[in-house]
Parts: sequence; C-alpha cells; structure tokens
Amino acid sequence: MTIRHLQVITLTVVLAGCGNIQGQLDNEKISSLNYDTTDCAALIAQRNQKMAEVSRLTNGAGYQDPNIIVGLGPFLPDYRTNNQKQAGPLQGQVDSMTRSIDRRKCAG
Repeated sequence: MTIRHLQVITLTVVLAGCGNIQGQLDNEKISSLNYDTTDCAALIAQRNQKMAEVSRLTNGAGYQDPNIIVGLGPFLPDYRTNNQKQAGPLQGQVDSMTRSIDRRKCAG
C-alpha cells in the first residue's frame, strides 16, 4: 500500500464519520403508519401546516432531495444549507401524512 492509498482511505473514513448525507436523508423518511391513529381532519391540518413551513424554508420552491452521485452518499458530508436541513424532515413528515391520508381515503 502506498502513502497515496493511505491518504485516500483516511479521508474516506473521516468523511464517513462526519454525519454523512445519505444517513441524514434516510432518517428523513418515516412510516405513514405513525399517522393512522390521527383523526383525518387533524392530520390534514397538520400536513398543511408543515407544507407551509417547507414552502417558507425553501422560498416557495418546495423541497428537493439533493442529487448525490450513486454510491458516494455514505462518504459525503451533509452539505445542504440550514434551511434545506430543516425542510428535509418536514417534507418527510408531509409525505408520510399524505400517504396515510390517501390510504385511509380522508376527504380533503
């Protein structure tokens, strides 16, 4: 093994331990089953409130998952802006709530 290989391995290990972006994105995805016990009207109101917050954080553009080169997610640090980091979990909740609403056929 050369010094160059050792440097690359060391850099990879350090970046993987710095809160990698793929782990953060995976944590933002949650099960919609968590919302199945919430009343439909209350769930729709909560979802709309969180959607408005995502819109505020993203200046109306809506949240988009960052484009990550396949396979590098575990090695890249979370390079998103603070607003994007806050909007990600909220969007995950909105998506989960929407799946629960759709599955239960809530009117809204």
